[in-house]
Amino acid sequence: MTQRQTAPARALDLADIQGNILRPYGRFGFPFTRHIFFNIGNATAGRCFVERLRHEVTTGEPWRGVNGGDNAPLRPEVAVNIGVSFLGLRALELPTRALSAFPEEFADGMAERFEILGDTGVSAPENWDPIWQTARQAPEKHIHLWVSLSAQGKSDGTPIDALYHKTEWVKSAMPNGVTLLSGHKGPSSDYQDSAAIMATLPDGTITPTAKEHFGFTDGIGDPVFAGQYKLADMQADVTGSGKLLPGGQGWAPLAAGEFILGHASEAQELPPAPQPWCFTRNGTYMAYRKLHENAGTFKSYIAAQAASLPGVSGPEEASATLMAKMVGRWPNGLPLEVAPTYVQAQALASKWADIPGILVLPPAKRSPAQAARLAEYELLITNFTYMADAEGARCPVGAHIRRANPRDALDPLFPTAKITPGSALTNRRRILRRGMPYGSSEPDDASEHGVIFMALCGSLFRQFEFIQQQWVQYGSSFNLGNDSDPLIGRHGPNAKFVIPADPAKPGTPYFCANLPQFVETRGGEYFFLPSLTALRQIAEGSVDPT
Repeated sequence: MTQRQTAPARALDLADIQGNILRPYGRFGFPFTRHIFFNIGNATAGRCFVERLRHEVTTGEPWRGVNGGDNAPLRPEVAVNIGVSFLGLRALELPTRALSAFPEEFADGMAERFEILGDTGVSAPENWDPIWQTARQAPEKHIHLWVSLSAQGKSDGTPIDALYHKTEWVKSAMPNGVTLLSGHKGPSSDYQDSAAIMATLPDGTITPTAKEHFGFTDGIGDPVFAGQYKLADMQADVTGSGKLLPGGQGWAPLAAGEFILGHASEAQELPPAPQPWCFTRNGTYMAYRKLHENAGTFKSYIAAQAASLPGVSGPEEASATLMAKMVGRWPNGLPLEVAPTYVQAQALASKWADIPGILVLPPAKRSPAQAARLAEYELLITNFTYMADAEGARCPVGAHIRRANPRDALDPLFPTAKITPGSALTNRRRILRRGMPYGSSEPDDASEHGVIFMALCGSLFRQFEFIQQQWVQYGSSFNLGNDSDPLIGRHGPNAKFVIPADPAKPGTPYFCANLPQFVETRGGEYFFLPSLTALRQIAEGSVDPT
């Protein structure tokens, strides 16, 4: 890979970009996040609140001893970030000329886009949690501000006390005219908590995992974009997570403008944006979604289908194989393209049995050998394409990860090209995935549990909504008709998932028939995550589009 291909077109101003855009906090020692929502009753109070909050906002600057040098700031105990809905910008009295230039989907809000997103039936807005339902009923209940508090954890698997103190500080910072909105389901009606699922190691240490309530390892293969990491580290980070270069030349970072406003996109374009130009620059859009997981239904369905799955040895192998085929990865995160069979997956897991122990160590405490070992493993689980598996014999074409990131599979030359051509279509649809599980780990449907999912992108319509509508809810892009995503898709009557047979071997496809609804939407909204510059402009009331 050449210097020309890896160097960012423009260095990013990390001190002006909110930190949750640049890094998934869960991987940097923050296994707990609290989401708090506010209504702005008058603009003066709202601007005062933003002024108080903006000085606490965590930026994208490197941290000392983590990913920065001796002069870098220390990692905070609690990372603070802010998002504003379109109605929030209006409540803050941004000029009409500036408001009118925001994208239509952002102005509409998530609830108004329910049909596009597949939020129908049990996932329809009228079935969402109370806070989201009342937000549609009265102006004083509109959700204007989102504040997230991401905290480090104690050795006993609970959040540090600083999370409580920061929560109380945020409440005390509210002036008259700003209201904390309640109506969340869960332990507290005043905020939505999410937390990594914990595991107890043989020595008794309690440590966060990357698991979610269905049992899969989550958060693998997030896209890498220009300027996100130091140039010296980029090649290792970008392999398998950036964009494929034509002609088998390797991987390169995606253009920063796919995720950060005010920078060129993969099409070498700057999207239309409100004036002044500096207001949206270094910000991004976020789709916040609360997704309930019917863990009991999933477990019982897998068990029932496993009983009739051919070519496996026993219920454990059958269940693990079905789960892997639905997602495209084994529950431990190994992709089917790397380990097509249960036996191969088990052998690789044994070979890399030291990885979980390395992962629980803070980066600063890993030895050079451990860091190299982890880097090699991360390449193993991300560096693959679908060129040699066009029929889906290893990873079904309809599997979750193959839909969400088709890699080379949607290039016009696929699969006739001898060398992986890459795909400009896929490069324009990537999203940064943030968030983590919430609720109890009870294996049932009734318990309050699932995933707080946050998608960050430069265009909600072109990236998040396209994936959700065209790739998750329909199968036409993959020649699968109306078959939806087997895990997170909307499943109507007679919904199915097809596990193709290997064309090189005797056998027939296996049909997972009558898919039940595994995931339900319980709330959500679109937010603009402003830069530090924009937060100052909002607080000062100085957003001037002239």
